[in-house]
Amino acid sequence: MNILSDNLHSAHCRACKQRVHEMLSRLYGDCRVHWAFSWPSGPEAYSNELIGSALKQIYEALTEYRGHREFIKSAVVPPCDYYIADPPFILEFDESQHFSRARLIALNHYPANLPLGFSLPRWQELCREIDAQDDDPVDRDERRAWYDTLRDLAPLAHGFKPTVRIYAEDFVWCSLAPNTVRGPEDFSRFLGARLPR
Repeated sequence: MNILSDNLHSAHCRACKQRVHEMLSRLYGDCRVHWAFSWPSGPEAYSNELIGSALKQIYEALTEYRGHREFIKSAVVPPCDYYIADPPFILEFDESQHFSRARLIALNHYPANLPLGFSLPRWQELCREIDAQDDDPVDRDERRAWYDTLRDLAPLAHGFKPTVRIYAEDFVWCSLAPNTVRGPEDFSRFLGARLPR
């Protein structure tokens, strides 16, 4: 497999996102892109769920980070990158802007026993290394970190498998061939246990 090394290849390659969709469709059948659920985005909506305490702590930590308290702008969780119905799970394609100080703060408050479809220590390290900053609007980092947190935790309250996350720069995803046997096999092997069975 070709790890991202070609300087001409962009980390924001649209073909990579399309190829991930094609791979998921080959492996699971129906795969929906930018699928929205009617799940509420406020922490109070989950107070009676197992994830309620963690969401409350994460929300409070994000508000304390820079004092922004109004970063929840949508009544429901914004659309996910990919949704697979059987087995039900979400896959998120994380580009560099997702690895910020705000996201690290959120990840640091994830419960130790939380089932995840990605490596928490690696995502924390990527946040420290990349340290993305987006202040337009001023609370963009908190907003993005909160919605990423909801896409990780809210599905668990609805009987979903853990949300899978892949890093855009881990692989030249558009180099995979979806219409061959090897393409989906390489994709599945690269993601390993992260992909639900």
